[in-house]
Amino acid sequence: MHFQARCITTQKGFEQCTSEIIAQWKASHFPANTLLSLTGGLGIDDWAWAKNGSSVISLDPDESLNAIVRYNWARLGIDATRLESTAEMWLEANPDARFDLGYVDPDRRPQGARKSFQAEDYLPNVFELIKKYGVIGKMWLIKLSPMTDPNWIFNRFECYTEIASVGYKNEAKEILVLVDPKRKKTEAPMIDCIEIVVEGESEEIGHLTYIRGTELNSTHKVLGLRFSELSIESLPVNSGQMIWEPSPAIFASSLHTSISQRFNLLAATPNPGFFHTQREIPAAFGRCLLVHHEFQGSLRKIALQLKDLNITQLNVTPRSCGIPTSEITKPLKIKDGGPLTLFITKKQRKYIAWLGEIQKF
Repeated sequence: MHFQARCITTQKGFEQCTSEIIAQWKASHFPANTLLSLTGGLGIDDWAWAKNGSSVISLDPDESLNAIVRYNWARLGIDATRLESTAEMWLEANPDARFDLGYVDPDRRPQGARKSFQAEDYLPNVFELIKKYGVIGKMWLIKLSPMTDPNWIFNRFECYTEIASVGYKNEAKEILVLVDPKRKKTEAPMIDCIEIVVEGESEEIGHLTYIRGTELNSTHKVLGLRFSELSIESLPVNSGQMIWEPSPAIFASSLHTSISQRFNLLAATPNPGFFHTQREIPAAFGRCLLVHHEFQGSLRKIALQLKDLNITQLNVTPRSCGIPTSEITKPLKIKDGGPLTLFITKKQRKYIAWLGEIQKF
């Protein structure tokens, strides 16, 4: 939508901004009459909340970026306030301000081009900020890198948190932390994975209920599917042998480590990465490979079997192999691409591989 409106962006702003789809889902799922956005950046999240009816005050110390954002909002017809200030300066000057929601998307590259995945290195320091100014927001929502450990986040906060990895189109987009400074911290972390889908992008979104949707246009809705609501037992059974690779967002939430126990699925890799399943798991939560052939042995032996099948092109996905993908594909003597996919892992000194086609349920 920003592109269609001929909006302007900076390189860093574009690299670090939220996607419009994710921003729209957040604004719908975390509605707020009044929103304080402490790290405005390119303003995509601010745009989504304002578009959803929130009164938005957004802060950023970069004068030139703020001029760009105001220009963009004028082209998009967005009524929001962008102020030139750091989060710390504004909060210190307005201790009596109150908002329904405080939103923080801290800078992951405060010292230059090198990204940091430690939340304490971000600017502002979200832990100290909420500890000191938590009363200003009824609730707080923090966006962090998908590389951030959810359990580490839980241990750093002294109050109530709900943590979720957010994924879209087989990519982990961000970690979201909902913080309530007034509530007592839970004994165990509340961690989930939410996969965003756009109703109408595919023929089916899976056999799940969805979290509150927001209109994308007259025929599409942005939906959030919770991994915690996935019921394996209710999914259709497929007669073929299948290997399931959970989505990157599930790995980002660390929930893949409990899949075997929770769903009674046998892990196909030493470290939980692939799982045996006969249930048709929705595509939002990963990839199901319908297996045509299974191979075991050395890479050279698997290469000979692929040659016997006259297969010269396929997509390779390794898990727990201990070597780069390039060192696997080279001995296999195959080109990348085509409709076939090879899932491959290594147990002890032997490779195990499954060849087939990705099924979308």
